[in-house]
Amino acid sequence: MLENFLQWDSLSIFWLALFTTAWLIQMFYWLYFLLRVSRHRDRKISTSHEPPVSVVISAKNEERSLMEHLPHIMNQDYKNFEVVVVNDSSWDDTQTVLKALSLKYSNLHVVNLDEEKQSMGGKKFALTLGIKAAKHDLILLTDADCIPASNQWLRKMTGALGEKKQIVLGFSPYAKHKGLLNQLIRFDAWMIGMQYFGFAKAGIPYMGVGRNLAYNKELFFRMGGFRAHYHLASGDDDLFVNHAANDRNTVVQLSPLSHTISEPKKTWGSWFTQKRRHFTTAPRYRPLHKKLLALWPLSFVMMLAGFAGSMAMQRMMLVLAAMLFIRYATQIAILHRASKRMNQQDLLWYAPLLELQLIFIQVWLYASNLVLKPQKWN
Repeated sequence: MLENFLQWDSLSIFWLALFTTAWLIQMFYWLYFLLRVSRHRDRKISTSHEPPVSVVISAKNEERSLMEHLPHIMNQDYKNFEVVVVNDSSWDDTQTVLKALSLKYSNLHVVNLDEEKQSMGGKKFALTLGIKAAKHDLILLTDADCIPASNQWLRKMTGALGEKKQIVLGFSPYAKHKGLLNQLIRFDAWMIGMQYFGFAKAGIPYMGVGRNLAYNKELFFRMGGFRAHYHLASGDDDLFVNHAANDRNTVVQLSPLSHTISEPKKTWGSWFTQKRRHFTTAPRYRPLHKKLLALWPLSFVMMLAGFAGSMAMQRMMLVLAAMLFIRYATQIAILHRASKRMNQQDLLWYAPLLELQLIFIQVWLYASNLVLKPQKWN
């Protein structure tokens, strides 16, 4: 083996070293971060103590979503909660729908925001008003187009809070439909969830999703709310968590009963726009988070490039192929357990192909953001 190694040219050694280094990085991520999600055990929840909670929703032209989804929130199996909906300058019948629903549900409170006030800001301004109007200290955020997976959503999310915990990171998958686009959107949300859950369980919380996120009102205002990134179109969820979360005050909730399910984008263009908008927040993450998150897709591309470059070394191909098999077997094994908890079983066996497509789509979208950055929140 040593004699063969000495006979290789410098380029072959480079490709081999590139593949091996990237493979080790990939294995580290899967075994150190994502394995924690697969092995997660939910905290036992006591039904004797249910802290009062305010669900805050910002709705802009969401009449149909509110009619279909809001009753599922209002009918949660929970003793003391309110729902605060901020009508964010809607020009459809959102206000009429909310007025009718508020007559039916006494714990539904509506904040109407007109266009003149909305000129002060986008979704972050609407959410800030909703949080200010909330009666309770515990705030649970979701979107108008989200539907709780069960009537235990409130209990599961609030029950995850333990001593000195102030932030609960929940999971919000997308609804299942036919087609490759739907598979990619759902797989993307699943992998993002795996990452931020795994990092949080490793003591490095870096983001959450506003479709299913809880934190203390006191923490929100003590950290200055969205002030640090108010001028950005996005970041009301991930940037706030990135700023406020730490290894002591953050906990995760993975129970399928705690999920909120959202309708995905129906066209490639609308999904690309959504992804590009989300990419504008990543440069504002903490330095350690940016390095760890960038190294994950970079090492994946490096691994594939190193494998392709090493194909000329025929005597090493069986070893390299075995290493690649181990990486993908590890991925499937970890995702297999996590898929049951996160209710994504149908995506499991497509994971390697979806991952490959998603990585290259993300590279293309990131490059496009360098030319034109989306600013408008829809």
